[in-house]
Amino acid sequence: MVELNEEVKKLHLEELEPLDLSKCHTVSDIVQGMSHCSFGARMVGEVANTLESLISRENKPAIIYDGKRNTHLGRLLERMKARGWFKTIVLPETYANKKRSPEKNVVVIGLFSERHEDAIYKRPERAIFINQFEIARPGQVRDGYFPDVIFTDQRYAIPILFHTLEERLDGRQIAIPEFIEELKKYGGLAYHVAKGAENFLKMVQDKNCTKFLTISGAMTIAKMGLIFCDLIDAGMVDYVAATGALMAHGLVESVGLKHYKYDPKYSDDELADLKLNRVTDTLEPDSNLDHIEDIINKILDIIDGSKPTSPSVLHRMIGVHLSENYPNERGILKSAYEKNVPVVVPAFVDSELGNDAYTHNLKRLKEGRKKIMMDMELDTKVLLDLMTNAILAGIFTIGGGVPRNNTQNVAPLIEIINNRLRLNLKQTMFFYGTRMAPDAMHYGHLGGCSYNENKSWRKMDLRGSFVEVKGDATKILPFIAKYALERKAA
Repeated sequence: MVELNEEVKKLHLEELEPLDLSKCHTVSDIVQGMSHCSFGARMVGEVANTLESLISRENKPAIIYDGKRNTHLGRLLERMKARGWFKTIVLPETYANKKRSPEKNVVVIGLFSERHEDAIYKRPERAIFINQFEIARPGQVRDGYFPDVIFTDQRYAIPILFHTLEERLDGRQIAIPEFIEELKKYGGLAYHVAKGAENFLKMVQDKNCTKFLTISGAMTIAKMGLIFCDLIDAGMVDYVAATGALMAHGLVESVGLKHYKYDPKYSDDELADLKLNRVTDTLEPDSNLDHIEDIINKILDIIDGSKPTSPSVLHRMIGVHLSENYPNERGILKSAYEKNVPVVVPAFVDSELGNDAYTHNLKRLKEGRKKIMMDMELDTKVLLDLMTNAILAGIFTIGGGVPRNNTQNVAPLIEIINNRLRLNLKQTMFFYGTRMAPDAMHYGHLGGCSYNENKSWRKMDLRGSFVEVKGDATKILPFIAKYALERKAA
């Protein structure tokens, strides 16, 4: 285990833990695991813990809600009040017009008029905000620090919180398949999460389907890495495309090293002096990356420079090393090697592993050895071969970026090859697709690009089955993955 230096130890940083779905059987189990993760997952986990504490006090919190009371969400809030968890449910206007507010703590759900914001922001001792519009008290949310908020559709967040509190306070458990089915009635993001889970299950249950997983965003440092291991181990993934950063941070986790929760009392200048690299609300010590560099250099050192190689070959070699030297640890590259799943990083130079490879080549030049040449076309051939040999193809998309675009681009590439070179490769398009990303399409970047748009490029089969889940994957992936893992194993 790599030791932190003494100065860093004095900070008493909180260790984060990978979310292990094998230990999760209920909604509350997953939410508890999320409290030790990063980004949106942590929002959900920490708010659930806070609410449990507030509800257990004599002076119950109030709900401020301006939505319709006769919807499934409105009726669920009434059930929470009827359980005695909340003292009252009031309109923002009613709360603002009270001469005094006996409720010291409030949960503000959804939108409210700016006419009432002064009262909502200033009166409560503690206010929890749940909405998809990133509305909270001025100064409550800072760079890398977002306490007492869940920024997502309340129609998704509140059912999660309800079943978590129901188990913790009343002992009533709900399994994930039942929860996913229930989500449909709430509409909005909740509905699309349920449909996305069902569509992903349909894809992985289809024995004729070759399954492509694309990942962007900091999903491994978000502590979602074991979920991808689970999917690979269960035979739900035949090909992985990711960013280099995902593989680097995941490799840190694979050898038993730790990431830490960011404490905003330390400035980024201080973190720089301590060589603690911040990824939003999470810290990656330089000592982790130095340790990884030692491992990578041992692997790079045995590569024959007389012929080109590729990222998928390097990743497979790393997988071998992990399997042989870290048999009790889990990691994406280890699982991928053991299940013979190629892992490609189309933008390989944009990563810590790319930095290691470049630096290693400089060392080779100084020693008079041949450089390692990364030939990205070798991995293009891996993708082409899988796609043209597939009976059906499915894609599970997390985020956008190069991993998604490079993978989807295989269908137009086949079309171009056939047209320009008069070849007869099998023209395969994606038949299944489940995508999760929070981005709106009007921004014009790939995270918001719809599967429908991809049909115009002949990337997606017009007869296929596609679901778009517009939300933060760290809040959504654990439930979709657990649903598919349980239903497929049943």
